[in-house]
Amino acid sequence: MLILLLTPALSFSQSVINVYARVTAVSGTSLTITGATGSFTAGEAIIMQMQDNTIGTNTGNNTSFGNLGSIQSAGISEVVNISSATASSITLSTALTNTYHINNNSRVQIISYPTLGSGGNYTLNGGITAPSWNGSTGGVVAFKVTGILTLNSNIKVDGLGFRGGAVGSNASTDYTCDPGTFYDGAAGVSTTYYGYKGEGIYNTNGVYTVARGRVLNGGGGGNLNNAGGGGGGNLTAGGMGGQGWSCSASTTGGGMDGLDLSNYVSGNRFFFGGGGGGGQQNNNVGTAGGNGGGIILIKANSIKTTGGCNSGAGYISISSKGNSVADAGNDGAGGGGAGGAIVLQVNSYTLNNGCPLNINTSGGDGGDVNNSGAHGGGGGGGKGVVVLSGVVGIPADVSIADIAGTGGANDNTPGAVTANPGSSSAVSGTSGIIFTPSSVLPVLLSGFEVSPVKNTALLQWQASVENGFSYYQVERSVNNGIGYAIAGKVAAKGNNAVYSFTDDVSTLNLNGAKIYYRLKMVDINGNFEYSAVKVALFSRQGNTTTIKSFPNPVTATVYVTSGSITNITAVQATIHDMQGRIVKTFSNAPIVANNTIGISFEGITKGQYIITIKGTNGEEHTVVTKQ
Repeated sequence: MLILLLTPALSFSQSVINVYARVTAVSGTSLTITGATGSFTAGEAIIMQMQDNTIGTNTGNNTSFGNLGSIQSAGISEVVNISSATASSITLSTALTNTYHINNNSRVQIISYPTLGSGGNYTLNGGITAPSWNGSTGGVVAFKVTGILTLNSNIKVDGLGFRGGAVGSNASTDYTCDPGTFYDGAAGVSTTYYGYKGEGIYNTNGVYTVARGRVLNGGGGGNLNNAGGGGGGNLTAGGMGGQGWSCSASTTGGGMDGLDLSNYVSGNRFFFGGGGGGGQQNNNVGTAGGNGGGIILIKANSIKTTGGCNSGAGYISISSKGNSVADAGNDGAGGGGAGGAIVLQVNSYTLNNGCPLNINTSGGDGGDVNNSGAHGGGGGGGKGVVVLSGVVGIPADVSIADIAGTGGANDNTPGAVTANPGSSSAVSGTSGIIFTPSSVLPVLLSGFEVSPVKNTALLQWQASVENGFSYYQVERSVNNGIGYAIAGKVAAKGNNAVYSFTDDVSTLNLNGAKIYYRLKMVDINGNFEYSAVKVALFSRQGNTTTIKSFPNPVTATVYVTSGSITNITAVQATIHDMQGRIVKTFSNAPIVANNTIGISFEGITKGQYIITIKGTNGEEHTVVTKQ
């Protein structure tokens, strides 16, 4: 999946290493794609929901226009494994974990996820970037290095996220200030000359394109007369645009500020910076809004710098800044773009103090008005976010800049009033730097099976994705699936490796035994998660009693059948989760047919559970999945 554009011959250039395509349909493991920028091949990729139908009912001609209705799936992503691909379709090895929405107001893209260095260390001698977000694809840099990533050059996606709004069409004359129009065509008002809205996590699909209402984290455009565009938002809100020529605070036509999304930003959900809104003009000297910052995802065991520092700046930069805006003349200026998102899943940093690492997700500045008249400056862009996974605290010789953009001056006289800056604090109180121990890009098992073979259990599994993993701990539980003991340990081999483990259980009582197995998957930081549970059934001579459960998976009620269930003996049943905790108990489970009881799973969350029944044959156990 790695396009061979990154070579020593391009030492100081900015190279694109990812392939992108828009996902237009999902059916099981099959994706329909369009607009691929290159060829996808077997291997890893990332699915990402860039925009979703998040506006809800907030489409009235008022100050609530463009507010968040529901976050839906905006900002979620996951690593997938491609088994095959053509120019128009991709087949995955397993179905998607998350739900992605595909409609006129949503955009989903798939991005290749290459390993640099062929599974070892890698030295970056040429800069990396991405193509600009074009409304369907782009704006994201994603790669991994299994060993040490040595940085001699920069990685930048400044201004490659959501796009700023265009400056409005040139009006033929001055008009009365208009504070009350929030989208094009509102209440029959002509909006031919209004500034365009910046782009955000809701795709307008050609509707609601101009005037001062925000589009979620996209800043609103400037209204009549000569008002400035609003700044884009991300972790924090953007700033409102300047009020405009002959307008007042109560009659401002300034573009609304792009929304603060801090309630939703995390190590597993992140967004492009919102675009700033465009200014309004009647002298052909207004300016457009700035683009928001893109997204950078890097997975490495360690990041290192040396004394080389080929960037030329005395430091190495990983940057996703929002764009600042050029000055306007005697017209409205555009709002600054918000900072984007940088996610570094790195366990250690070894940096040369002569070549420190600078990480920057700052918002862009709104445009100034380069004229002595009181026109509308652009609002400042909001702050982006930096996610550091694998460390606690900012490592030595790492500096993080996450500053909101300044508001543009409404005129160029000393002490002039300015448009609002981007907000310096998040609504949720979340800092611009998030430390998280959880894997942003998790391990994925493509298969796990257990079979009884005489006096042994044979376990076989394969991991399609194995990012930063250390080992698998094999754990067994005899007969009840509740208490587990360690059966063995297997070191990780890397992506797509096939594993086999034989567990000698000859010393156990195998007469009719069920042995439950699970894998504890431990990464290099000591973080872990469990696999699904598999069962090896060792036959009991002369006893044909077998417990069965159906349907499995279950949505509401599961029916358990066993010879130990009779109409005259009360049947006790218990539902445990996979950590052995009691979820639900039944002192006398209802008998619904011969040898069959019904057990309700209403109100129980999705996942795997163990059902234990106590009938005439004592305890019996079965594993079911709630979907």
